[in-house]
Amino acid sequence: MLTRALAHAATAQDTAAFAAKTPAMPTSTLPKRGITLSKLGFGAYRVKDTQDAHRRALEKAVASGVNVIDTSAHFGYGASETFIGKTLKDILASKPGLRREQFVIVSKAGFVLPQTPAFPAEVLGHVPSYAKIGDNSYHSIHPTFLKDQITASLARLQLDTLDVFLLNHPERMLGDRQSAYSKPKLYKEIAEAFAYLDTEVATGRIGGYGLCSNALHIPTTEDHLSLKALVNTRGDFGWKLENFVAVQVPLNLFERDLVTDVFPSKSFAREAKEHKIFVFTNRPLNAIGGGQIVTLENRNHLDRKNMNSKLLDTLGLSFQSLAEMELDIKEMIVEESIALKFIWSEILSENLPRLSANYFAARHYLEKEVLPAIDRDLKVLEDSTNDHTQDQEDKDSVISWIDRYRREARTLVTDIASFCQIDSDKRNDELNLVLGLICKNFVSDAGLDAVADIGSPLSVKAIQYCVAQENVGCTLVGMRTPEYVHDAVVAAEASHRLTKEDLKAVAQCPLLLAVNADK
Repeated sequence: MLTRALAHAATAQDTAAFAAKTPAMPTSTLPKRGITLSKLGFGAYRVKDTQDAHRRALEKAVASGVNVIDTSAHFGYGASETFIGKTLKDILASKPGLRREQFVIVSKAGFVLPQTPAFPAEVLGHVPSYAKIGDNSYHSIHPTFLKDQITASLARLQLDTLDVFLLNHPERMLGDRQSAYSKPKLYKEIAEAFAYLDTEVATGRIGGYGLCSNALHIPTTEDHLSLKALVNTRGDFGWKLENFVAVQVPLNLFERDLVTDVFPSKSFAREAKEHKIFVFTNRPLNAIGGGQIVTLENRNHLDRKNMNSKLLDTLGLSFQSLAEMELDIKEMIVEESIALKFIWSEILSENLPRLSANYFAARHYLEKEVLPAIDRDLKVLEDSTNDHTQDQEDKDSVISWIDRYRREARTLVTDIASFCQIDSDKRNDELNLVLGLICKNFVSDAGLDAVADIGSPLSVKAIQYCVAQENVGCTLVGMRTPEYVHDAVVAAEASHRLTKEDLKAVAQCPLLLAVNADK
């Protein structure tokens, strides 16, 4: 094991002492450093210093035995790191016995953020190598860029050392629009980055490094990066395997590639373990199944039936109101081609079954396509009315209709989005029920073994499943409120109840298999 160059970093002794205070929280060990990590980590993707709930959530997580905090330079344009730095400092100051050395802080870099009006020229001007992913989206893992990012992250976090520093989604660079970014070139740049990061380990600014990736563990994807190929670059570039300490990849009920053995190959989690590389996982509650985004949450599940009944009544009235207005406009104007634009109640009614199948896609379609299209149609009607309607009373009537139609259309869109959300929630309620029937060792909010105050039973099961994985070191969960922390801690503390047989049974859940079969 390596000796830390700076004192203010996680240590084996201090992290073990912290874990001993909350024995119910499961732990694991970072193999190449000997430090103890809670198997549940505080994911800081959408936290910021202006939200008191976020501060209370981190305080509750720490009090519950969570000593892993995961953030990134690009989360909230640095706001996440700033929040973690300030809040952790306040926690340490207010809680005697807590020490910085008891916590494992993880951050990442790779996304190039627009920091000045001159972006990207000023930001990228001194970076020799980067990839252009979109019009205002760039990515770099060049040592010059990484040095600046580590410096900025340490300043925002108010730390001497990042315990784990990860290259963030380097596979994005394969989508470079400016030039062909081949995999051999990317492997070379990752190896050069690792070699540079060895110098950062030597100075004590980072404790170890690794990769955060959505494709590292899935050999069938076009942007897959092979762990074996990465390790083999040591020979040409001389980076130190003992400093390659961790990877971070997705794992959830739908995306189980990380822990799935596919003959004749072993799972990526097992492969990483053989190299003594620690595995962090993310997105336990935000899955991609059947090409759709699935949020594994069913809050307010006990009130769903009543809520659905009320919403159906409201939705019906919204459709009726808009349809009646569309009949009215046909009587109010003579331009039939314009009047025929206003058939949105019919269009949305016909598409309601399709929209309800995917809440996130429906919301995007309604907000980004339907409402702008309606506004364009209304503008055409308004211009035509102003240009061709002579009678002021008739003109005022049409303008009044336009204002009311815009309001009614927005109301209908809101009601449809709510309906799609509840329809999605109903499917999650069903999944929660089936999982509970398949595996009796899942935490339940009902029956003799019920756990009180669970906000989302499905979320608890999803987190419990991830934490229970033998070859997963730490499951990172977004915990922006104390209530979310409660659910996550309940799940982690009950993870030991799930046996290998339970995990196999869950993987064979018909509802999970049916969705993944549609990929």
